[in-house]
Amino acid sequence: MKNKLVVWLFAVSTMVLSQDVATLVVTGSVHGQLDPCGWPKKPLGGLSRKYTAINYLRSIGKDPIILDAGDLLFTKPDFNDSIRDSEIYRGMMMLEGIERIGCDAINVGQFELAAGLDVLKELSSKSSIPFLSANLLDPISQDLIFNPYTFIDKGGIKFGIIGLTDLISDTVKNVLSVDYIVAGNNYLNLIEEKVDIKILLINSDRSTYSKLTEIFPSADLIFTSGSTFMTRPMMDQKEDGPFVFSSGREGRYLNQFDIRLVDGSNKIVNKSYYESKVRYLKKRIDRYANKNPNLSLENIYIDQPEILENIKISRNEIKRMKNILLQNINSISFKNVAMSSEIKDNSEMFEYVKKALENTRELIARN
Repeated sequence: MKNKLVVWLFAVSTMVLSQDVATLVVTGSVHGQLDPCGWPKKPLGGLSRKYTAINYLRSIGKDPIILDAGDLLFTKPDFNDSIRDSEIYRGMMMLEGIERIGCDAINVGQFELAAGLDVLKELSSKSSIPFLSANLLDPISQDLIFNPYTFIDKGGIKFGIIGLTDLISDTVKNVLSVDYIVAGNNYLNLIEEKVDIKILLINSDRSTYSKLTEIFPSADLIFTSGSTFMTRPMMDQKEDGPFVFSSGREGRYLNQFDIRLVDGSNKIVNKSYYESKVRYLKKRIDRYANKNPNLSLENIYIDQPEILENIKISRNEIKRMKNILLQNINSISFKNVAMSSEIKDNSEMFEYVKKALENTRELIARN
């Protein structure tokens, strides 16, 4: 268990650091999950494991920007009176726990408003973490309820982070949700000349994810909540960006991004995508070769020109992608880090979560 964690941490520590390198750690759709969840024999997630992972990054000189894309505080987007007290308590303990670990911004999603705007305002007013929303307004004054964006400087890179949601129900009182597409593009234009990297935190339905690159073409990175879908490094992305990532559910994985800027151009390469595709294409060619290891592919498939054409295309793609990876260019490296039992629980946070869950159960029992 310890050795596997050391391997991951060593891989992180051996990255080449330069003046313009920063690390992001992103979650979304955590749904108020304080402790590990999932399969009984292999539970994932939990604040105590997240604390351990984040602390180690800091101990090796990486001080990550920590973001949540929304749907963090509560277990449901709406709830009845029988669980209201326990849910509000859970949200309070989640927020305090996240604050202990460290967090640079939380996007206001539909789950954040499950207990009503007044509760969210009270929780956020007691926290040092900025809550962001560029499209939630007071219906009377027409003023924004939360800050639309925040700026963060890290590793020589200036980030502009904007919060958006498309999932607020019309039944939520005292909140006017205006078009998140219009609001998002307006604020992207506003911060364009002020930052190096533009990030959107978007709470929206999974059906929107494939359209986000077209809807927000000037964004660099888009992190979503609103579904349980999780992006893997080899999943298809637009090669010229923006890059869209979904975090999965319940904090089972931390999505880590190492960002490196070497020039002032806007082009950023998703290195993890290319590396994953190269590995996939090589395995594909190897499977063709396994039919007869003693012959060349050209001889094995001499009577199957369509297979030979596929092999040719794969070889050309491998060459093209390797050439891109060899260039000294702006890049991101992305991976999903499982919050499994291989990562030791932080003892202080473990006790904090244990007590919080005991109190939550007591509140439920009273109702």
